[in-house]
Amino acid sequence: MLGLIGESGAGKSTIGLAAMGYARDGCRISGGQIVFDGVDLAQASDEQRRRLRGVKIAYVAQSAAAAFNPAHTLDFQVCETAVQHGVMTGAQAIEKARELYAKLQLPEPGTFGQRYPHQVSGGQLQRAMTVMAMVCEPDMIVFDEPTTALDVTTQIEVLAAMKKAITEEDTAALYITHDLAVVAQIADRIKVLRYGETVEEGTTDGILTDPQEDYTRQLVNIRKVAGAERRPSAEVHSLQVKGVTATYGGSNGVQVLKDVSLTVPRGTTVAVVGESGSGKSTLARVMTGLLPPIEGEISLTGETLPPALKQRTREQLRRLQMIYQMPDVSINPRQKIDEIIGRPLTFYFGIKGAERRRRVEELLAQVELSADNADRLPSELSGGMKQRIGIARALAANPEVIICDEVTSALDQVVADDVLRLLLRIQAETEMSYVFITHDLATVRAIADSVAVMYQGEVVKSGATHEVLKNPQTAYTQLLLSSVPAMKTGWLDDLLAEREARRARGETVLQSGGQ
Repeated sequence: MLGLIGESGAGKSTIGLAAMGYARDGCRISGGQIVFDGVDLAQASDEQRRRLRGVKIAYVAQSAAAAFNPAHTLDFQVCETAVQHGVMTGAQAIEKARELYAKLQLPEPGTFGQRYPHQVSGGQLQRAMTVMAMVCEPDMIVFDEPTTALDVTTQIEVLAAMKKAITEEDTAALYITHDLAVVAQIADRIKVLRYGETVEEGTTDGILTDPQEDYTRQLVNIRKVAGAERRPSAEVHSLQVKGVTATYGGSNGVQVLKDVSLTVPRGTTVAVVGESGSGKSTLARVMTGLLPPIEGEISLTGETLPPALKQRTREQLRRLQMIYQMPDVSINPRQKIDEIIGRPLTFYFGIKGAERRRRVEELLAQVELSADNADRLPSELSGGMKQRIGIARALAANPEVIICDEVTSALDQVVADDVLRLLLRIQAETEMSYVFITHDLATVRAIADSVAVMYQGEVVKSGATHEVLKNPQTAYTQLLLSSVPAMKTGWLDDLLAEREARRARGETVLQSGGQ
């Protein structure tokens, strides 16, 4: 397996697609060779490439939820390529799929494929996509950021299953990612890219222990952000969540939060961590009034907020803002940046005209962007720049508390590091309070004063960051910490061996989802 590492725009996904003789709209393969099993895909006909794709060379996309058709069962979609290409019959394809379901440790492999995409978890769906790629027994698979959106506990399971399947099926692989610690666990070699060019290439051990180029050393040493020492006042709380219980589907619906309490002192950051489905984003919905709780209350600097968004005054709305995980879907692509940032200025303060434009430019400067970005569309900006626009939009309301919902999970490590530094600087200048929802414990260490660990809708551990992370007492907190990839080869193998040894001794080993 070759790992392709680099920041957004480095050319990783472009190379992954080119490996199949494919170029996105607006691009073309203008030179060089792409030799696969003796065939130059750059010169091959469309028909030759179609015969290879899916059969001899396969692709696993970043977002399984977006790649699967919600109207068909997993078996239908997993087996479709093998049947359409005449590689095997439908019955043979299902038999092969069930073998791979078991190999990738999916539950009830005999009937797993009868489910629809929405009936399985994100980690299970990502593994199902790997099964889809492997059914035809390809010579090579391109993995394009397959674990980026997964929490650390689920990520470990997916990585372990992928590595095992690739080894046992004797398949070559290209693994695209921006997370060097992840690729270190499964890649034999690593190629570092920047601005469409190779910076450095070598064995995984060589890249991690003796990088030759400055940029590679920066990637190896990234995430050194550290918050300044603060002494929050115990008497001044920006936000308090008291005994919140919430359900989807009314009072008799599915309970998603159970007796959750949280306190955010002024000028500090409280991180909320946990795996997918633990209730982190649901808690954010409750705090913002999008999901009224059936029990408990939310208060802002001592004032109890109405449970529902529509019941809150404009001033109450202004004081509590949110930055979303995906700027591509939270920012209107048809509006210029001037309008996106300017709307809160008009809505909350009635600022218009030249004064509004001046304030927009000030906010752009505050998030370290030039004033000329005000006249651009979101499509003209990078992912990191768009996330800064989301921060500027939240700051336009001059809030007391900002909820940051996975704001760095979709960004490469270099850009994420810059965004964290920006948030820390703004906090130091304004005494802003943050609720930082994340599954990335490196981010927690970098930015949080205190942390609340959520599991199955409850807070199972809370306290000062250094106390929770250095002395985990609950089984789930221990699982979270043990699942953060270390920047060294062999870490994943050692972790799996340790867990297997504990099972052999009859000890309980908690896994993702409480299994």
